[in-house]
Amino acid sequence: MIELVIVYCLAADTKACIEKRVPMENFASPVGCTMSGQQRAQEYLHDHPAYRLKSWRCEVDMPRQTQLDVVATYGVT
Repeated sequence: MIELVIVYCLAADTKACIEKRVPMENFASPVGCTMSGQQRAQEYLHDHPAYRLKSWRCEVDMPRQTQLDVVATYGVT
């Protein structure tokens, strides 16, 4: 399965970040996810104005990250 992984942080507290996973069933390859990933991330954040986009990526058959993994990767809690 291909998933779009969006990491977003509160605008008021950039250390308060959350990882959101969006399944991308419509795409048969990671290229399709990559081509529309940023747009999908922006659309999601449009509905959540208190947050700001930190990063996004496409993953294929990857296990979900724990909060400790997010802290280690992005240096935020």
